[in-house]
Amino acid sequence: MTNPNAKGKTRAQIAKAAREREERALDLAALGYSYERIARELDYAHRRSAKAAVDRALARIPMQAAKRLREIEAHTLDIAQRSLADKIVRGNLGAIDRLIRIMDHRAKLLGLYEPQPDTGVAEIAAVLGSWLGKVREEDEALDGDLPDQDAEALPGSLNAENARQTSAGSV
Repeated sequence: MTNPNAKGKTRAQIAKAAREREERALDLAALGYSYERIARELDYAHRRSAKAAVDRALARIPMQAAKRLREIEAHTLDIAQRSLADKIVRGNLGAIDRLIRIMDHRAKLLGLYEPQPDTGVAEIAAVLGSWLGKVREEDEALDGDLPDQDAEALPGSLNAENARQTSAGSV
């Protein structure tokens, strides 16, 4: 690591400067700066470069340290909320507004606003259940020869029937 680059710095010095720049990028992101603004402030080529720098800095933070910081922040919010208790009970609208902001910040801190994955399985199951109900009604109106099985039991029998039809069709 004694090979200096064109500017006369060693690789270790260059790596240290890059880490410090990434830490500054993380600090700016924590202050709410956009990645575009971070890129401008720290001379990154593009906003993607600034985001990557912030991500690298975050990856260096040990999970336990991040958890501890979250706990400290939550405790600070608890103290702030308790300090408003008397004013809230008396109906002070400013204190109530401040409480709502504290609650919002706590929810963000704890990740309560994270979107839940929507797989669509429940919607598909509802559509198929409705369809199966209509098929059964039509079958009963005609001749009633469908087996009386639960919807959960049908896929296996349908798969077996499909296999028989496929093998019969390929003969």
